[in-house]
Parts: sequence; C-alpha cells; structure tokens
Amino acid sequence: MKVNDLQYAIFLFLIFWMSGCAKIVAPTGGPKDVEPPKVLSSDPPNYSTNFKGDKIKITFDEFIQLKDLNQNLVVSPPLNEKPKITVKGKSLIIEFFTELIDSTTYNIYLGNSVQDYNERNPIENFQYVLSTGEYIDSMSMEGKVLNAFNLLPQENVLVMLYSDFSDSIPMKSIPEYIAKTDKEGFFQINNIRNDTFKIFALRDANKNYLYDLPNEGIAFSDSAVKFRMDTKPVADTIFVADSLLAGPNEMILDTIWIASEKFSSYPLNTDTADFEKDSMVVIKHKPIDTIITTMQSYYPVPVFYLMFFNEDKETQYLVNSKRDDKRKLEVMFNKPIKDSVVIELVDTTLESKWYIQETNLTNDTIFYWLTDSSLYNKKDLKTILTYQKEDSNLVYQWTTDTINFRYFEPQKKKKEDDSDTSLAIGLNVKNKSTFDLNKHIKLQFNTPIKAVDAEKIRLFTKEDTLEKEVDVKLVKDSLFFRRYTILNTYTEDSDYRLEIFPQAFTDIYGAVNDTINVAFKTQKIDYYGKILANVTGIDSSFQVIAQLIVSEKEEEKVYREKVILNDQTIDYAYLPPKEFLFKIIVDVNFNGKWDTGEYLEHIQPEEVFYYDNPINVRSNWDIEINMTVKNNK
Repeated sequence: MKVNDLQYAIFLFLIFWMSGCAKIVAPTGGPKDVEPPKVLSSDPPNYSTNFKGDKIKITFDEFIQLKDLNQNLVVSPPLNEKPKITVKGKSLIIEFFTELIDSTTYNIYLGNSVQDYNERNPIENFQYVLSTGEYIDSMSMEGKVLNAFNLLPQENVLVMLYSDFSDSIPMKSIPEYIAKTDKEGFFQINNIRNDTFKIFALRDANKNYLYDLPNEGIAFSDSAVKFRMDTKPVADTIFVADSLLAGPNEMILDTIWIASEKFSSYPLNTDTADFEKDSMVVIKHKPIDTIITTMQSYYPVPVFYLMFFNEDKETQYLVNSKRDDKRKLEVMFNKPIKDSVVIELVDTTLESKWYIQETNLTNDTIFYWLTDSSLYNKKDLKTILTYQKEDSNLVYQWTTDTINFRYFEPQKKKKEDDSDTSLAIGLNVKNKSTFDLNKHIKLQFNTPIKAVDAEKIRLFTKEDTLEKEVDVKLVKDSLFFRRYTILNTYTEDSDYRLEIFPQAFTDIYGAVNDTINVAFKTQKIDYYGKILANVTGIDSSFQVIAQLIVSEKEEEKVYREKVILNDQTIDYAYLPPKEFLFKIIVDVNFNGKWDTGEYLEHIQPEEVFYYDNPINVRSNWDIEINMTVKNNK
C-alpha cells in the first residue's frame, strides 16, 4: 500500500471514530433506566414572583429531548406569540418574544413533552409557574369535556376562561386562562386569580384561540366559574403514649433519648432544658385525652362537566350529482332538504310529467326516475335545480344550479344479452337459513315497481311432510318506492317456504321478475332473551327516546328504539344473546331525534343518559333494569 493511501485510510478512520464519540448513547450494562429526568435547578426558580426577564433555564440531571411539544404545550394566559422552547444538552430554554402582562401569574404546561434522551421516560404533566407581580395566584378548577351525543371523552380540546361575559367574547378575544384535555377528557386550570369567569371549550381548527369556523366543536356552561371560601370543622386529639405501669389518673414516667427518633415523637420543649446529646431523661406528665375542634377555611376546587357539540351551522349546498343508470338522475345535498326541490329540463318541452321522484330516509338525496324513453336514451340531459339554501345571515333563500347529467354506456361483457330484462329482487332471508321471529321479510328492487300480482306470491308452512299455504300480507313502503314488506308473523322452530312466480312484479320500464323459491326455518323461542327497562322521571316538558345500542368499532348502531311520553316499562323482547347499551335521549322539542346546541341562543344539546353498565343478554333469560331521567333543562 502506498504511503498516501495509508494516510488517507487513517484519516477516514479518525473521522468515523470521532463522529462515533460525539454521539449520546445509552450506557451499556446495568438495569434499564425507567426514571424520568429530575430538575436540578431553575433560573429563575419555579414559582418565582416579580419576573421581569425574557428567558428561563431549567437544568436536569441527564440529557433530555422534546417530543410532541406542539400537541402538549399550553401557556396560560395565552400569549400572542408562543415562547420558543429549545434543548441544550441537559437544559431546557424558554424564551419569550411577547411582553408579559404585569401582575399576572403564568403557567407554562409542557405535559409529557420533556423526556430523557436515551429511554424516552417522560416527566408527567411537567409545568413551570411564574408571576410578574408580588404573588402567585392560587385558585384552581377542573372538569371533563364529553361528547354530548355519546358521552365519550374529548381529547385535545382547549378549555378557556374569560372574565368578560359577552356572548361574542370567544369569537373576538383570546382567553385569559387556558388548558387542554387529556385522553380521558380531563382538564385542570391552575394559578387562577380569585375572580368570576365564563368557561368555554373549543376544538381550535385554525389554532388562533377563537371560535370563528363553522366546523369547530364547542362546549359551554350555563353557570359561571366562581371561587367561594368554605369552612369545615377539623377535629384533633391530644394524647400521650400508652404506659403499662400507670393507672388512669397516675403520673406517667417516660424515658427518652435526646436527639433520637424516640425524642422526635414527644412534644418536649428542649429550649428550656439543658440536655446533652444522647442523654437519658425522665419526664413526668398526666395522660391527656382532649379532642380539639377548629374551623378551617379553604377554597373548594370547582368541577365542571362540559358537553361538547358541533353547531348545525352548515349552509345548504349540493354535494354531488350523478347518473349511474341512464334512467335515474341522483342529486345529493350536505344535509336534509329544507323544502321541496324543483327540477326542470333545459331545451326540452314535455307536457306530461317526465319523472317519478323518490327521497332517501335521511331526506338529503333525491332520485328522479325518468319515465320518457326520449329522455333516458339521451347521452346528455341538462337540467335546472331550484332549492332553498341559507344566505350569509342564515336566512333561507331560493337558489338555482344548472346540472348536466351525462351517461356513459358501460362496456358489455361477452356473455351479456341486451334482451335480458329480468327484474332482480333482493331479500333479507336466504335459502336454508334461520329467520328471526320478530323480523319481517323485505323485498328490495333496483327500479320503481308499477304493478304487483299478489296471486303469484305464496307462503307455505310445513306440517309434518305436508305444506300448508298461508295468506301473504304484502305492503308497499310509503317512502321508498322500491321496497315491499311481508308482514306475516311466524311460529317458532317451524319450516316455511316463500315462492314468487314470474311476473309477480313489473317495474315502470316493463321488466318482470323470474321465479324465486326460498326455504327457511324460524328461530326457537328460547334462543332469545328479554330486557325490561323501567323508565321513570318523565314529565310533560319532554319525551324520551329509549334506545338499545350495539357498539361496533366505536360506533353506535341503534338496534331497537321506542319513543315514550310517560313513565313506563319498555319490553324489549326477542333479543339475541349479545351485549347491549341502554341509552335515553331527552327530546325537549318532541321531534323524535337528538338535537345539537346553539351557543348564541344559549341552547345546550339535548341531554343523553346511559344505563350504568352494558347489559349482557342471555338466551331464555329476562333482565330488569331501572333508570330515572334527570332532565336539567
């Protein structure tokens, strides 16, 4: 190897060796470090008063790092510009770029952001407090923020205090005190001055501490935050150690050692006696059994539970329009339609009505089924849609949208035949399946039905080896024109067969169904359990929506629902063996659904209550529960 090459190799080795030495690495050997960093010193010290500087330095006993600072950092009261927080070795540096308010206590909350460098052990709920005045404000308040609809805790929601009680203050000014909720929805605001405050919670989408976007969730309290001094009696008993030698009224001789642990447990005044260290002393006194009661003054910590909600502030608008079937026009809105919607054709004049209108269950989607072949055979169909939407003052006004519905003919597969005009029927019962006793057979179609031949729909029950025909009770859905229901009731643990002959159903385009033959068996009665819910506390100011809920993937699905106007026992029969939640909605406006709140109108969201525990339904078992409604409206 040449000299130059050798020198170059040594040079590279030194560079790699030096870079390796510069790294902060965990020490090898010994037990794993599970302790968080400890504060060695602060400049100025934590809880300092008369702070006039612009920088704080906190030194720890080991190297530190910051994690998720933006998600954890809360400065209360908020600053127009957040402080700059950096790490230098074992020190945390906090620098202010905004002048602090005079005579104000500041709480710099860093949550779990400060961690040791190697093992990432966090300091739990780390905070630093200072005052620009003569003293540290010492009032505190706490509480939880819960989702108003399902009572789930709300994380990372700002909770804010204002001494100004104007309704518009959360929309115009940043708060005087602030905190952030944790995973349990819990919040705590410390170092508050003794005053009266308005409390408001906000999911701050644009991070400006203002309630200024329609999609920002909020919560507020009808009661103010107040700090009231209270007193309570405190009992204390003065007594002496037991003695095996003394009677009830005899003198007790106690031997103690000066400067020992035994000495520290006795109320002796060593200032009036000349004791040598570790000398033995005999003290004579009488037993004392006096109870002293004193009154202690203190400020209880106010506790608030805030119900979090989103206001219904969205204005009506058209979300989408499509034509996935050449005979169907579909328009979708962002929320239920306020009033009737008018659709008109452009450049086309038809004397007769050219569509059949159908609306979905949530009343936010409209289907227009074209009935004129000259229309649905067109590739493009231009229309004008007229509907009501809110203006900037949330007043409904008529507006129009021009929509061109274009249909793209899909490519046909090799085996497809244009002559196939059969009408498909969707059923909620499968062949050779078990059918629930409390359910009805539903028939679903892809297109509106024009005619039904009830004679071609037959239901049979099997007795021994023979079939017996049962009268079919077929009804058409009043809202959804493509759905029919067979309202028959069934005997437990019995065999049935449903037969639908060809041409029993004909749609508006002339398509007819093929033969359907479905055999099924009904469930045994002892498979089911029952819940008897005794609901009390209802008065004339509200009705109750009582729901059995199945929780799936953190979502609530209503399994059964009943609206009641007075105290009664609700019989939930034919329940499968599974876990249910029992939920009550206090429906104060009698519209049969849960309603959100309106902040400026001082309207809280409708209250909900849950039975304390999930209800585990078992087969052939009745469960009785009691629930009292406590309407706070």
